[in-house]
Amino acid sequence: MNASPPKSKSALLAFAVALMLVPAAMLWVYMGPEPRGEETFETMERDAPVGKSRIEQMEEMWQAAPGHGPVALELGHLHLAEGHFDKALEYYREFQKNDTTADGWLVQLDISRALMGLGRTADAIVELEGMLRDHPGHAGALYNLGAIEANRGHFDQARAHWRELIERHPDDTLAVFARTALPKLN
Repeated sequence: MNASPPKSKSALLAFAVALMLVPAAMLWVYMGPEPRGEETFETMERDAPVGKSRIEQMEEMWQAAPGHGPVALELGHLHLAEGHFDKALEYYREFQKNDTTADGWLVQLDISRALMGLGRTADAIVELEGMLRDHPGHAGALYNLGAIEANRGHFDQARAHWRELIERHPDDTLAVFARTALPKLN
């Protein structure tokens, strides 16, 4: 028989401590607090206080992280929906300053809506025309320009925008709306 040499008390003690510390350390790594890096929209939204309006929650998030693009965009949308066009425009412009997304330029449609709400029709048109310069044939810009021109009584311009929309995007929902609206422009 091979008998193993007797283990020293210090070796047994070290083994017992390791049996307790290793699982504790692993639990700490798995269950411990998350490292706090840059706040994301999702983490700020998750930690938002309960019992406040969505705008109040988002305003608090903005105070905690001014310049955070997704927060600015959400605040713009919320204020636009509430008819606070000046606040919506302010947050949309903040979003544009800090935007790094590939499709952030789409906020120009919302900016044009806020400008229209403020009665700044000429500025809304400039915004949409700039969008069309950068993204020719954009369905939303063409539809909105047609609607603005129709509301101004400039039916020839409205027809031109909506016909271009229908030609470029015949199956788009906005083209369906434009086709329905064209006969009413008399």
